[in-house]
Amino acid sequence: MIKRTDEAYSAHMWAYRDHLRSISRPLAEEYIRQQSQHVSRAIEELANAVPVVLAMAQLHDAIRHSPAKNLWPIIRETKGVLLVRSTDAGLECPWPWGRTKSGNLRYQMPGHLLFSPWPPNFHRGLRSRMVWLQRVADHIEAPDGWNDFLVTQLPHWIWDAMLGAKRLIPVIQAYQGLAMPDTAAALDRWSDGSRLGSNVTLRISHGVLVYDDGSDRCEIGIPEAFTRPLFVPTTPHRLQLHLVRAAGRAYCP
Repeated sequence: MIKRTDEAYSAHMWAYRDHLRSISRPLAEEYIRQQSQHVSRAIEELANAVPVVLAMAQLHDAIRHSPAKNLWPIIRETKGVLLVRSTDAGLECPWPWGRTKSGNLRYQMPGHLLFSPWPPNFHRGLRSRMVWLQRVADHIEAPDGWNDFLVTQLPHWIWDAMLGAKRLIPVIQAYQGLAMPDTAAALDRWSDGSRLGSNVTLRISHGVLVYDDGSDRCEIGIPEAFTRPLFVPTTPHRLQLHLVRAAGRAYCP
C-alpha cells in the first residue's frame, strides 16, 4: 500500500489515474482486436513445434541408450565445437567452418546437447507458453465485462505471451540444425580430418546418424518430424499507455 502524505493531493492524482484508464481503454481494445489473429497464429506455430520437440526427445533417448553417448565427453570439453587441425591456415575457410586463432578449423555443432545426459526440456517450455497463450486468447474472446484496469492490462499480457513464443521457436530451430546438410558436411570433414587422441567418427547420411569409434558402432534414425519447418511468430509492438509521475510517485493506469 502506497503511503499518502498528502491525502487531498493523492486523492486527486488517483482520480486522474482512473481518468487515464478510461481514455486508455479504447486504445487497449483496438490493440486487442488487431492482435487477436496474431495470438491465434502463435498458438498454431507452437502446436506445430510439438512433434519436433517430441522427435528431439526420441532422438536423445536413442543416443543415450547407444554407443553414440560416448561422443559427449569429447564435445563437452570444447563446448560443442568440432576442431580439425589445419596446415593451410592461409587458405579460404570452407563454409560452414571458421578458424581459430591458431589457424585450425572450428565448427559450432548445432544441437550438441542432444548427446548430453541433460538436454533442454523443450517440451516443458513449449507447454507453459502454449498454456499462457491460450489463457490470453480466452481473455481476448470476452473482455467486455472487465473493468478499465483489466482491459488496459491485457495488451501487456498479449505482448508478453507473444514474446515468449518468439524467443522459444528460434532455439528449437537451432537444434534442428543438427540434421541440416551443412552439419552433415561439417561432420564428414571432422570425421575425416586430423584429430589427436580420437578415432571417433560421426556422420549423418540419408536421415541416419552413424557413430563409430573403432570398437563400437551404431546407426540411429533421425525422426522425420525432427526437420519439420517452423516459423517464428510475429511479435507486436508494446502498447504504451499513459503514465503520470508526480512527486516521485507513479500513477500508472
